[in-house]
Amino acid sequence: MSNEHFHEEQAHQKAYAEIIKDLAAAVASSIPPASFVIATAEVAKAAWDLHEAKTNHEALEAKFQLLMGIICVIPGIGGGFRLAFKSLFKNPQYYGPVMFDIVVAILEEANRHLPKKVPLNPEGYLKLMIDVPKLQNYLNQIRIKAVGELNQHALMRWAGAPKALDTFLKSLSSQLSMIIAEVLAPLVRIAIERSLLRRKNSARTSNVPNKTKTSNNKPKDKSAPTVTKSRGSLTARIKSKFQDTNMNFIIGGVGEHIADYYCLEKLGWGKEHWDGHDKGTQGIWTQQPSSLHLGKLNDGKKLNKNASIGNDTGIDGFWRADPKNNCGKKYAIIEVKATTGVARVTNKYVASKLGVLSEKHKGKPVIQMDHYWIGTRIKKLPDSVQDGFIGIHDPEHFSKLYTRHIIVVSLLVEPGLSHIDALLDDKKSDAADPDHAIHNGIVVHKYGESTIDNIIQEKHRRLKNKANKKKPN
Repeated sequence: MSNEHFHEEQAHQKAYAEIIKDLAAAVASSIPPASFVIATAEVAKAAWDLHEAKTNHEALEAKFQLLMGIICVIPGIGGGFRLAFKSLFKNPQYYGPVMFDIVVAILEEANRHLPKKVPLNPEGYLKLMIDVPKLQNYLNQIRIKAVGELNQHALMRWAGAPKALDTFLKSLSSQLSMIIAEVLAPLVRIAIERSLLRRKNSARTSNVPNKTKTSNNKPKDKSAPTVTKSRGSLTARIKSKFQDTNMNFIIGGVGEHIADYYCLEKLGWGKEHWDGHDKGTQGIWTQQPSSLHLGKLNDGKKLNKNASIGNDTGIDGFWRADPKNNCGKKYAIIEVKATTGVARVTNKYVASKLGVLSEKHKGKPVIQMDHYWIGTRIKKLPDSVQDGFIGIHDPEHFSKLYTRHIIVVSLLVEPGLSHIDALLDDKKSDAADPDHAIHNGIVVHKYGESTIDNIIQEKHRRLKNKANKKKPN
């Protein structure tokens, strides 16, 4: 990966993160009746601003606000699109390349809130945003609501405001096709084109020189560095620094370290009781985690250092969690995935990271984070760790007590970037930023039984499709 492409990916991840952190609230705002309250107020204000606009710029902004108000009323997804398009309108070159990823995130977040699931079709929903008849229908619903509210006020009726608003919004409805073509259609085209361009650029090969044989056919001396920090890809840097260690153990160690502190600091599971930042086994708890007290229970109750890990096939993190942010359950099962590439938020991407065991259970492959996989590993934990599971004899019934979490960390951006740099440069990862920049960094966090079930089902689909391709015709 070239330095230019590397910085582009950093910018894309930052743009993505800036919207994602507010996405849950935006999606919740587009569930009725909240959606109608917001939409009615925004459309009424936009109509007034458009009526009073003195310049083309003022008119353009008012038209955009009008469209955002209309979109907001789309159940479940409108608020998310309103947030995304407002960002895109301000800076199309910055947000355009990640709009597809953001749209997928909007749809997935909506599926967490809505009883009726929406299909994951980002291009289809982008096109819905410029579907004139559908937006006209939503505008007419808002018009009826807004005029009805004005009619409840005697002063407004006396001033003729309801009739004036009704007439003006009807006029805007007939002009909606031109407004969409002028304001929103270019943004949608930018989103699609820039996203496709980004995907094309992401396929470029690394600028790391290919390995070649010497003229006397002797293998290259492993003691010589293969690439420098300034000109090589991250993968090549890691391989050069840790030549005798499996790279997955290096990036896995960084990921587990970040995930431990994410659970501690961001989720707050025992934060005030851990004393020993980045000290691994030297760290101490002022109050020991247990079935009663929050904190990490596996790995000797110690948080991982920023270092390489061994070939561990157990549970990455087993925490006594706070039910308030753990779907009402006491325990959390954490699986961590680290990547030297871009961490995507889609279920399909996360599924691609899950491992598959050679054994089968009830005729199906055993996949990381399915309940059978977790149950067999909980049984291998020390008895003191299993306090809360005493009396449950079937491991598959353990799921009544825990919530599953999958955390994906990209080492291309913070907090992963500073941590892998610290490891490569033999520095302490917390020297500059004691909270690991986790609060400002990008961590893909999937949790909740329905979400993880969907990811595992996606993995089964991938395995089935792969098997079908191998079958002879």
